[in-house]
Amino acid sequence: MGEKLNWSLAPLAAVLLFLRLSLADRLLRIAEMRSDTELGALCARRGQVVGRSVAGLLFALIAVWPVGAEQTLAVSLDQVRQQVVAQNPLLEIAKKEVDHARAERLQALSGHLPQIHLSERVLRSNDAARVFGSKLKQENFTHGDFAIDALNRPEAISDIQTTIELRQPLFNGGLTLHGRGQATAALHATQAQFVRRQQQIELQATEAYWGLVLAREGLEVVRTGLVAAREFAAVARAHHQQQIVPLTDLLAAELRVAELASAEIAADNRIGEANDKLSLLLGLHSTVEVVPLDSLVQDEVEAELSALVVNALQSRPDLGAMGYQVEAARKGVRVERAEYLPHLNAFARIDLNAEELFARQGESWMVGVVMSWNLFSGFATVGAVRQAEARLAQAKAQDRYLHQQIERQVRRAFREVTAAQARIRIGEQTVRHARERRRISQRQYAAGLSTVADLLATEAGLTDAWIRHLEDLHVLGIGLARLEFAVGEFVE
Repeated sequence: MGEKLNWSLAPLAAVLLFLRLSLADRLLRIAEMRSDTELGALCARRGQVVGRSVAGLLFALIAVWPVGAEQTLAVSLDQVRQQVVAQNPLLEIAKKEVDHARAERLQALSGHLPQIHLSERVLRSNDAARVFGSKLKQENFTHGDFAIDALNRPEAISDIQTTIELRQPLFNGGLTLHGRGQATAALHATQAQFVRRQQQIELQATEAYWGLVLAREGLEVVRTGLVAAREFAAVARAHHQQQIVPLTDLLAAELRVAELASAEIAADNRIGEANDKLSLLLGLHSTVEVVPLDSLVQDEVEAELSALVVNALQSRPDLGAMGYQVEAARKGVRVERAEYLPHLNAFARIDLNAEELFARQGESWMVGVVMSWNLFSGFATVGAVRQAEARLAQAKAQDRYLHQQIERQVRRAFREVTAAQARIRIGEQTVRHARERRRISQRQYAAGLSTVADLLATEAGLTDAWIRHLEDLHVLGIGLARLEFAVGEFVE
């Protein structure tokens, strides 16, 4: 029944999805054309709201569609980054690490609170000393028990003892206090590492998304070139039949068609690989075809390099995590040093003794304070303190290195973006020149002023220039994502 219902709802959901996508696209297009007006701003906001709701419809449709059916999921980069955070299994593992650190912090609280122990002991014995003590505890000792025979050869007696004991640490040299601080710092470090892990997963999803976009747009370029090459081959074949061009020109044209047909197969395979990588990150079924809604476009970075470096040193979650790890190591040294000091604990105890279960005979209580001081531990405490100090020094060194590493990561990412932008500007001009060159070559060939080889060379030059330009745009998209990852926040 459930599967039939899914199939019946799927077409309706698809229609709604198409309508919402059309509405979102129309609103965003109006916003682009009227960006300087209040209407443009309103349309942009409405388009974003519709776009976000589309993401929910998209993934809901995939969820209800039966496994094994052909599925298509059209998403934007923003939707992919939102979905990968919600669905990626690696983040579920990272969440459990945070839960583990939170549990350790809760466990560290035990040193501040009293501990209550309940025990039940059942004994039966004819041991003289034990029988004598048990009767006293049960408040069941009589005159006759002082007889010599009764003392030396007593009858077996049962003793059921219920004990309730409360223990309260009063002073332990700061062991509990600093241990709690160490666990708190470790929790904050784990939480910061989880945020950094989220950013890493988002970067991987962004790289996979742009890789899929490049593969699909590259396939379109190859197919465009293949169409042109087949047209040129048809012309060459007709001219060869008319004995206008030699056989070598025809073979060259057919060879170019074969090269592009092979390139089309390879490009289609790259789409499949990129689709598998992205669908895995999104937690989708392997049969889902992901269709990106974004295209490879040029983007500019307005922020200055110096400002990006400063922001990275302030915003990177892993740097914050490293700072918490240093604090945890510092608290760890104090935890180990607490063993040099005496420990003071209070206790209270109630004993209930009876000869039968649930009987109420003897009751006793005891309160006291216990002081313990390990004056010499065979250098165990000294070694533990030195280990903790070494871990602190190591954490500080890692923190200094991470500061230097982050600055270089930002500079490298910024250089990659700048270089990609420069190559894109050159690539745009190269594509224009290649397109114009092919147009001129086509006119020359039609006028009999050039050969098929010249015509094929101009087509190959345009295809290669176009693909290189797409690759530069892809590098820019990946570079911007890596720059944001290096900075630890959105870069304008």
